[in-house]
Amino acid sequence: MYTTERLVLRAWRESDLDEMHAMWNEAGVQLGAAGNHIAPRGLKWRDTYRSWLDNNLLSFIIETKEDTPSFVGHITIHGGDSKNRNGEISMTLKTAHWGKGYGTEVLRFVVDHAFRMMNVHRVSLGAFDSNDRALALYTKVGFVVEGRVRKSMWVDGEWRDLVLMGILDEEWAARQAKPAQ
Repeated sequence: MYTTERLVLRAWRESDLDEMHAMWNEAGVQLGAAGNHIAPRGLKWRDTYRSWLDNNLLSFIIETKEDTPSFVGHITIHGGDSKNRNGEISMTLKTAHWGKGYGTEVLRFVVDHAFRMMNVHRVSLGAFDSNDRALALYTKVGFVVEGRVRKSMWVDGEWRDLVLMGILDEEWAARQAKPAQ
């Protein structure tokens, strides 16, 4: 278990599947993150979440650091390209926790952890071009646009580009060397 200023990052438990299921049934979450159809997810999806959480290099459930913790979301590093030391991040937060700075806090921690503790060379992620909040967050943390997959996803009645972003270990190290702002 790890902590940041306001959050706890811990291993997932079976009881988290109810919160995961509720989060993935939020329309805003699906519009921003889902590559498949935007539709209610039945209880069978719990098996998908369980398998997915178990098969990542790193999986954290994100909770608030309070006497009665609140489920915020999850973040994972997957990919596992050991030869080239690549990791890909996926992060999803409940809409009730958007705009509170939790995404910035947890993403900075996980990127730092990936470079410091997991010895990755690069960390990558992707976001729909319509997800301005996510793209701004990723840029703020140091990710740069590496490319785009044009009109690759049908989202909310139109084709959307998938924006591919990444940060290299030397870029991360240069940001660490700068004085805090």
